[in-house]
Amino acid sequence: MTQSIVVQVGQCGNQIGCRFWDLALREHAHINKNGLYDESVGSFFSNMDSRYENPENIPLGKGSGKIKSLKARAVLVDMEEGVVSEMMQGPLGEVFDCRQLLTDVSGSGNNWATGYKMYGTQYQEQLSEVIRHAAELCDCLQCFFVLHSMGG
Repeated sequence: MTQSIVVQVGQCGNQIGCRFWDLALREHAHINKNGLYDESVGSFFSNMDSRYENPENIPLGKGSGKIKSLKARAVLVDMEEGVVSEMMQGPLGEVFDCRQLLTDVSGSGNNWATGYKMYGTQYQEQLSEVIRHAAELCDCLQCFFVLHSMGG
């Protein structure tokens, strides 16, 4: 089984990502009516046992395990926290792992140079750690999907 990690960057990337996760959940719920954690669900979601302070990843096994708590294999990055906060307070909020978020309060105001020079250097190590953590939860990482705007 292979897994993919979705990296959502900026306002546009996070808004597109929100629609993606909504569609992915509805599609899997339509196909997987028994609520089993199988390969198709495991490609974009991890099955977490959230009874503990540090939730534990439940491995796929033989594809017959029940879904406990689905968490999106996603990293949300935005230097203006409004869109990410809105997603976390919305109906999909519980799908995202709060340890996979990287936000700031000021934002770069759609200025690529500000985001690249100021925030890129400031958050480079922290972003690498968040992506590393997401990759470590995968058994067989296949790819990264990067969702972002080319205009900002």
